[in-house]
Amino acid sequence: AIAANEGTPKCEEIRMNPKALRAPEMFGENDLLSGEWTDGVFSAIWFEANKPTTTKRTWIVCDGPVDSIWIENLNTVLDDNKLLTLANGDRVPMH
Repeated sequence: AIAANEGTPKCEEIRMNPKALRAPEMFGENDLLSGEWTDGVFSAIWFEANKPTTTKRTWIVCDGPVDSIWIENLNTVLDDNKLLTLANGDRVPMH
């Protein structure tokens, strides 16, 4: 067993099923009429988990059947530098 270390940040796990969402619902989209941006489920979780004031670590668990389409969509918006790049130009680093 691993002993809990005092001072270690708390860890939270958030599960989502990417197969249940279209890519715009997952990452966000611009409204064609108003041009207004709406965050998707994954991007909203990412923003919340990476606030500079957060003291806990967050695991975003993509649970459900593995599908090459959502894997490729995630690979497109999340680069090797742990930077989420959205269609509206926002670039959010992982802290």
